[in-house]
Amino acid sequence: MSEELSLKDKVFRSYLSEPTLSPEEMAVKLDAKYNSVKDAFAKLAKDGLLKRSGRGNYEPNYAGIVIHLMGRIEELEKKAK
Repeated sequence: MSEELSLKDKVFRSYLSEPTLSPEEMAVKLDAKYNSVKDAFAKLAKDGLLKRSGRGNYEPNYAGIVIHLMGRIEELEKKAK
């Protein structure tokens, strides 16, 4: 049961493993368009997983990540019942 990750998920995972990558470098690494990568960063910030720390700069929002994971665990537990 293999699901293809969305660009947003790929950007998030790549960011967490290499937070020093610029959006341009991330776009090259993921073979994606620069504007699409910028949009993914903005969506991750809107979802509370990243915090904007300046123009074009982001940092992890650990509280938001934990809350997101708790919600995901609850969803999976409900499906398992």
